[in-house]
Amino acid sequence: MMETRLIELAIPLTRPFDTAAGTIDQRRTVLVGLTDHGTTGWGEAAPYPGMTPDTIDGVWASLSGETSALTPSAAAALEGAKADLAARLGSEPLWKTLGGTARPLMTSVAIGIDADPIDRIKATGAAAAKLKIRPGDDVRRVDRLRERYPELTIGVDANGSYSWGERDALLELDRFDVAYIEQPFPAADLRSHAGLREEMLADVAVDEPIDSAQAAIVAIEAGAADVLVVKPGRIGLGACRVIHDLALAAGIRVKASGLLETAIGRAHTLAVATLPGAVHSDVALDSWFYASATGSPRLVVVDGSITASAEPGIGVSPDLDALAPHVIRDITIG
Repeated sequence: MMETRLIELAIPLTRPFDTAAGTIDQRRTVLVGLTDHGTTGWGEAAPYPGMTPDTIDGVWASLSGETSALTPSAAAALEGAKADLAARLGSEPLWKTLGGTARPLMTSVAIGIDADPIDRIKATGAAAAKLKIRPGDDVRRVDRLRERYPELTIGVDANGSYSWGERDALLELDRFDVAYIEQPFPAADLRSHAGLREEMLADVAVDEPIDSAQAAIVAIEAGAADVLVVKPGRIGLGACRVIHDLALAAGIRVKASGLLETAIGRAHTLAVATLPGAVHSDVALDSWFYASATGSPRLVVVDGSITASAEPGIGVSPDLDALAPHVIRDITIG
């Protein structure tokens, strides 16, 4: 008989994470463990304020059976746990079941608006930076980072904070060889994204609108993006794969990203990042954001890159001892 374990966590960040969408200083997530024949597969539900429509309490209620319908984050976590369990039982890495390739993937650290980007690169050793920006906090930050690290891959993420009339600052970023600009305009404004593609050298990535395969089709047909951002913790692994295939058929690509999760959610994102059409992906260590370990074994960075584990499933499990001080609720069903 299959058992389901739910573990709600509240983990403080090592420093507040400030974006155009707001500031957070901790992450509340729910780990989902499915056990069958002594083997456990793991997923993670990590609803993010302003990014996902659900809440941690709604996730818990839907996964524990208090309510009948699964929230989007809960459904994605359950799908991830099932996929991890199936891969483990089949003695195959999850990335392989998705159709990916185990290759070194460039690490990329997301840097909040309030953080010193130079200090963050020094502290993490990441090979790429995703700078959070907003009007007034943009060109000078990128200029300073580029001056200090001439060869660093730099992307920026505006979380929809610019209007079309404010695009001059975005266009100026091309001077600094920015690789991509993520979600410059509000989610509903696909026309402005399409217009910016005509004016910028950098890739234009669309994130917030991509909550389903149908939404991806709308963005593709609008010509709004060079890159579609796919988050397995938001839409599920299956939808990530479908959107990846739609993007490639349209001559564009995808960017695997997460929701500031623990090592479990990050491992699912890493599996999606191995797909052949994935670029600029947010491949990062949990230790760059949390003081305590969240998963075991820990991923290893070699020359600024991470290679997905060859172990069955996602190749990592929760570090339950390290996470114990952060557990809010822990139940087993079945």
